[in-house]
Amino acid sequence: MTTTSRVDVLEAKGLIRLASIRPELEYLFRHGLVQDAAYSSLLKQERRELHGRVGAALEALYPERAGELALVLAMHFEQAGEVERAIEYYLGGAKHALGKYAIQEAYGAFDRAASLIADEEAAPAAVELSADEADRRRRRRIEVDLGRAEAGYSIRTPEETSDALERIVEPAEQLGDLQLIGRVHTLIALQRLLNGESATEPIVKRSLDRVVEVGESIGDASLGAMPLALIGLSNVFGGDVRMGTAQLEEALPLMEGRQDTVGPAFARGALAIGYANLGEFKKADTAAAQATALAGESDLIAQLDALIAESLVRSMEGDLEGAIPLASRCVKQSEDTGATACMVASSWILGDAFYRLGKYTEARDVLRRGSDVSAVVDRRVWRPTLLAWLGSTMAALGAADDGDWEEALETARSIGNRVGEAGILAKRAEASVARRDIDGARPDAEAAIGIMKELGLRPQLARVERAWGEALRAAGLWGEAEPHLQKAVTLFDELGLDAEAEAVRAELAMGETRIAFD
Repeated sequence: MTTTSRVDVLEAKGLIRLASIRPELEYLFRHGLVQDAAYSSLLKQERRELHGRVGAALEALYPERAGELALVLAMHFEQAGEVERAIEYYLGGAKHALGKYAIQEAYGAFDRAASLIADEEAAPAAVELSADEADRRRRRRIEVDLGRAEAGYSIRTPEETSDALERIVEPAEQLGDLQLIGRVHTLIALQRLLNGESATEPIVKRSLDRVVEVGESIGDASLGAMPLALIGLSNVFGGDVRMGTAQLEEALPLMEGRQDTVGPAFARGALAIGYANLGEFKKADTAAAQATALAGESDLIAQLDALIAESLVRSMEGDLEGAIPLASRCVKQSEDTGATACMVASSWILGDAFYRLGKYTEARDVLRRGSDVSAVVDRRVWRPTLLAWLGSTMAALGAADDGDWEEALETARSIGNRVGEAGILAKRAEASVARRDIDGARPDAEAAIGIMKELGLRPQLARVERAWGEALRAAGLWGEAEPHLQKAVTLFDELGLDAEAEAVRAELAMGETRIAFD
């Protein structure tokens, strides 16, 4: 009996069904239980043999689809007991999935390869490996662990990723591949800096110094500029914003053309955010446009980072209607692809824009989702800020304040995130004002204003001065309110934020007069 006739019999008996005829015939079992019964009826040795034959057939028939079919091949060769081939296909399939932005699928494949490698290393060696084979396996293990780190930020905590990367430092040094060593230490420094650690922390400093050494050894100026760019990123997102923008300005010309975790698109986007925070909007617009152009030639994560930068610049410029669709798109794409770090950042931008438009219900939903995700992927940097914005939104909705403001402040301060600290203080002041506790709001508002002045965060400063002035005016404290409103209008004028300046001028013109509606 031919294969075709056997298939016809199975179809006639209702055990299988035709699934498609193009690009080739494909059949499926009519029910999973039928498939399970057929599979369990095979002896273990028969299963292994069949999996091996299927894997070999797929290799021979579709060599041009190796990346697409890699995970299927890996499964078959694993079941066939051909562990080495399975590991190689899991690694290839993971890289293919990562290139297609299937981040969770990529992580699962890297993780399965890591498990097989661990089992292989734990088993007694049948023969002693040659030096070349030992190096090949060491390189493969490093590539797998690097892949897990790059794909795993949506699945693992920052601490788990940092620990995993630390375990491959010594094997990378033993291998002696300077490019690979530079990649390992760059990822370690980036992970730790973006998790709030200081550049002076021993592990961070060691990795930054090693990247510089590698760059000098191989004559790669772009790699040598990486530590300065990483420190600049850290400062822009939470420390000395002026210094961070200067550091990125210096590093970026040397980084053009890189295609890695910290590419020019990401760095340009961070520079745009730094400029926007300082109120240098023309420079911010230029940097954001450059980030978008560079990201168009890069991967999805670079494109999402560019969206984050553009939406935040628009928001800082007061163009909330322009910021919202960009941030919404970033949130959706990030969730769809598993790029949760991007989702957390864009959720804050979107929630803030909704809040400033008075759309508190929309703000609450976005901020709540972002804070839930941040509990896994970013507990120290973004989570305190998201919770603060959520707390002030809930207060605006008249809900009870159940947030732990002190914990949020302590976390921000513990990592030196002064930008975050100022924002949390301002939001706690807003929550107090919403509860008509003007005396409780006073120290927080004044502290936030002080930090924003010190850091040069002019757009935020103007808006906090305005909000605090309006709160004092509403409380009947015109003598205190007027200086804050005057400072706000001066800043808005300097920044070219005409609509906000005019709104404050209208309030100043009204003075102590308050309009009551029956």
